[in-house]
Amino acid sequence: MDDFPAFLPLSDNYFYVELSGEIDSPGVYQINDGLLPDGVIDLTNADVEDNFLRPLEWARPLQDGENIEIIEKEQKISSFRRDWMPASHRVSMGIPLHPDRMSFDDWQFLPGIGEALARRMELDRQENGDFVSLEGLLRVKGVGLKSIERWRIFFYGL
Repeated sequence: MDDFPAFLPLSDNYFYVELSGEIDSPGVYQINDGLLPDGVIDLTNADVEDNFLRPLEWARPLQDGENIEIIEKEQKISSFRRDWMPASHRVSMGIPLHPDRMSFDDWQFLPGIGEALARRMELDRQENGDFVSLEGLLRVKGVGLKSIERWRIFFYGL
């Protein structure tokens, strides 16, 4: 597994966002840097409810590796949910992982992490706050320097 993951080249001004939910063409899209969720919703060509509230979530530009789940009501977009693509998707597209953007399932994607350790990682973050860096994981029982070095390839840049 020394040559894994295989990273795809990206332009400096583009990144990947996954659209999911009740839309005609769900999938991963390469979009312009700085695009807001409003722009992504426009890309779906779907009707938007007249009383669709634009929460503060709309004001934050999208980030590489985000998932936007579109939720429809009576064939019109009624809301959306922002989250992260699964770790396996981000890694296969060359999007670096971040320890503060990992779910229980994401942790288990990494070598040497089973359910028990993933659960401890999730619980630690809930009780003690963000890890901030890969080294922040050292505070979790069962994580040592060897593990951190083994996972570093997935978190490049940290």
